[in-house]
Amino acid sequence: MRLEYLGWRVFYSFLAFAISITFTFILIHAMPGDYLHVILPSLADKNPLATELFEEQFGFDKPLVDQYVLYVINVFQGNWGYSIQYGQPVTAVIISKLCWTMIILLPATLLSILIGVAIGSYSGWSSGSLADSFIFKIMIFLGAVPSYWWAIILILVLGFYLGLFPLGGYMSVRALNEGLSYYDVLYHAVLPIVALTLAMVPGVYYLMRTSMLQTVGQDYILTARCKGLGELKILQHHALKNAMLPMVTMMAIELAHTIMGSVFVETIFSWPGMGYLTYEALRVRDIPLLQGIFLMDTLIIILANMATDFSYPFIDPRAEVGKIG
Repeated sequence: MRLEYLGWRVFYSFLAFAISITFTFILIHAMPGDYLHVILPSLADKNPLATELFEEQFGFDKPLVDQYVLYVINVFQGNWGYSIQYGQPVTAVIISKLCWTMIILLPATLLSILIGVAIGSYSGWSSGSLADSFIFKIMIFLGAVPSYWWAIILILVLGFYLGLFPLGGYMSVRALNEGLSYYDVLYHAVLPIVALTLAMVPGVYYLMRTSMLQTVGQDYILTARCKGLGELKILQHHALKNAMLPMVTMMAIELAHTIMGSVFVETIFSWPGMGYLTYEALRVRDIPLLQGIFLMDTLIIILANMATDFSYPFIDPRAEVGKIG
């Protein structure tokens, strides 16, 4: 990997992050209302002094240009401001909630990869068969159903009617006396994990099936068949390894996007992660927290892109990285 390419890649990533800061600032400050008018509308309307003190406390009384310049300086100094709702540094709040998101996101990602790769590779290998047609139609149905619909159905069937799982939250009431336990958290995390897995599997399946269809037609597959190797052995030792290469790029980026894409699932299950935090911050107009959430999401996506870009030559030696233009 050329150092020149590495330098340009880092520069473009930095430029993308800087542009995202501007767009984030503009979009969030264009929203109507603020924290005080949403939480205490009667106080804000009847006491103009309270509004003035609130705006002065959080710097909202300054011109937007001054707010923007100060915001950019603070971001690159590592100071992302204080959350109005939590009264804590924005970075501390985000990191604490990000850990909770990972509890349901990592298992869901792993399950979706295992299921999607297994079904997608089989479907692509047996393209045109009845099994492939049936699986493809099932995946179209799964992909057409939004994640929040799966969350509602899971709560209604497995939680309300059958009573197999809790309806929401991350701990039972007895945890107030007995303390929080890993088993209790995982028990509450089952339904959110299943909902996210159902939403993510079709994307993995489609990519794996397409990659397998392209791999099946390669010359080395025909050569392996001419040598008398069995279909299962060819699939495991030749086709699957090469078809898996596009999955590396896709899954790292998909994981980064799903961190913020879990807003509906976490909100429905009242799971205290990044998605639910985003909903709460939007509801109460916690502007510093919203800016931090969107910047963190942008930063994670940029880092995921860089990681996959830099790691691809090590995964596939045939890939040539380092050419610009």
